[in-house]
Amino acid sequence: MQLHRKIREQKRLLEEMSEAVQTANYAKARFVANMSHEMRTPLNAIIGLSSLNPASEGNMEANRINLEKINNAGISLLGMVNDILSITEMEAGNFELHPAEYELPELINDVAAHNVLLIGDKPVMFVMDLAGTLPSHLYGDKLRVKQILNILLSNAIKYTIKGSVELCIGFDKPDSPGSDFIWLTVRVKDSGSGIKSEDMENLFTAYTGANNSGFGLSFLKRLVAMMDGTINAESEYGKGSIFTARFRQKLAAEDTIGNEVADSLKKFRYSERKRNLGSRMTRPKMSYARILLVDDIQVNLDVAKGMLKPYGIQIDCVNNGQAAIDAIRSRKTVYKAVFMDYMMPGMDGMEAARIIREEIGTDYARTIPIIALTANTNIGNEEMFLGKGFQAFLTKPLDMESLDSVLHKYVRDIKLEKIIAENPAYMDIRSGKERREDTERRDGTDRRTFGKKIPGIDLKKGVERFGGDVESFIQVLRSYVQNTPLLLDQIRNVTMENLDDYIIAVHGIKGSSRSICANLAGTKAEVLEKKARDGDFESVVSRNAAFIETVEKLIDDMDKWLALNAPDSDKPKKDKPDNRVISKLLSACRNYDMDGVDEAMEEIEEYDYNSDGELVAWLRKNVDKMNFSVIIDKLSE
Repeated sequence: MQLHRKIREQKRLLEEMSEAVQTANYAKARFVANMSHEMRTPLNAIIGLSSLNPASEGNMEANRINLEKINNAGISLLGMVNDILSITEMEAGNFELHPAEYELPELINDVAAHNVLLIGDKPVMFVMDLAGTLPSHLYGDKLRVKQILNILLSNAIKYTIKGSVELCIGFDKPDSPGSDFIWLTVRVKDSGSGIKSEDMENLFTAYTGANNSGFGLSFLKRLVAMMDGTINAESEYGKGSIFTARFRQKLAAEDTIGNEVADSLKKFRYSERKRNLGSRMTRPKMSYARILLVDDIQVNLDVAKGMLKPYGIQIDCVNNGQAAIDAIRSRKTVYKAVFMDYMMPGMDGMEAARIIREEIGTDYARTIPIIALTANTNIGNEEMFLGKGFQAFLTKPLDMESLDSVLHKYVRDIKLEKIIAENPAYMDIRSGKERREDTERRDGTDRRTFGKKIPGIDLKKGVERFGGDVESFIQVLRSYVQNTPLLLDQIRNVTMENLDDYIIAVHGIKGSSRSICANLAGTKAEVLEKKARDGDFESVVSRNAAFIETVEKLIDDMDKWLALNAPDSDKPKKDKPDNRVISKLLSACRNYDMDGVDEAMEEIEEYDYNSDGELVAWLRKNVDKMNFSVIIDKLSE
């Protein structure tokens, strides 16, 4: 009798489990069907708009608008794919956060562009409530924050037939003094169908949520919880709902977005404002100024040179702190400022700045502006650098506006510019002239069309970072392809003994990757750097090979792209450089004559060479690094 009862009980339990599995499978099937349906909206926009013939359909302005719509649709579709992948990872227990610095206005703009597309032709007004006091730069997982906003907004838009959807973003700081994080609050209010009171209890339960939205809301609740946050809902059936998420983010800087940016976001004109801001930025010629760039990563040197190119500033480069000290101590060249990476192997930027300030003993060394360059965005950086002999600091990837502000404050000499304007002969004509490539494509356009993308790189944002100068961006991509494999070789065989060297190398890859807008590689490098700093050696070893594979694939794709977009050279041909100009370069290197080195290299690079092209490239690389002793040894042979 007892055996029969056990069998009946087990049969009942199996039936309940079977029913639960069937319910879950049915809910999953509905979820997949719903997502497939929602994907059709952006796909229709992409396919329909891209099929128009730009030569016969509308004018250039209409074509530009269509391209922006296609881009927004692509972003929308990518967001849906990311949501599906994230849900899959979370279900499999492989989900984790990848924090990095991000711009809050840019995130809000991307979310708004994504969700406006979902409204379509419905009579629904999308409004945003944003204050100019919102922090501009935060540190967190940008993708996951986007997912939080997108899930809340997409659900609100889906179940609002007419009326309005409102996004309100605010923040508050904890009471504890010195805290470097905030609570970001996101509230989405709609006038949609609302939720029945009996459905509210199971709203955030997977597969059982109201309106078939439980799967996304369950994921949302778990996502917010990973950021130490909470989420709640209020609703009146037939009149609408209010969802409020509150979660932790770290402050990356003390700056705010300001009223102008807040207004541009609310009017959906943020992208237009950014384009106009870049095109309006005037970069005065500072060819009278010479600066010293110090960084152990060649790609970072090339990025800085590309961004400084519009100013016409003369630039010398060294790749370690000791070389910077030697250059300031010798005073053979008087620099207006030193831009120095703070994290380098051997002697770091902090120690180099200390020696320049305290041990050289000249007024020049004590007063020359030294600007720190750092890929770390920790709160308190400003106080740390200003207390260690630096006048200012710039974060990598370099931002054009921040760089421009530092140049105006520490490098520009307005009085000297007036003297030069009134007396054209004051400056040597060579230092004042504009090279032909500096004046080409000032409108931010390029004659070539890049039909093929580079997976893992945002080409559009990369070019924007260099003020629309496509050639400078391409030169930096070439530098990345050429120099990054050397860094990869340094991290292949990581051990506990060489973990400090590993941190420096992977830190360099992080900075150079983000400088070219290869954000996936940059984020993966940041994760490895953090794991290594925390002493989590097992995680470093388990992730390292996959990271190297990612970067090697990126380099391979970049190399193929560069080959497709290589311009035809219009330089005259020669068999090899003249002995006269090689002797001139050798003499200038021996005498540490920077003007002579520049003149000799300019003369050498006026031609393409049949047999010594590799030598010329080698010379340029080592001249940029001021490796004069190496050049002397090679040319003396």
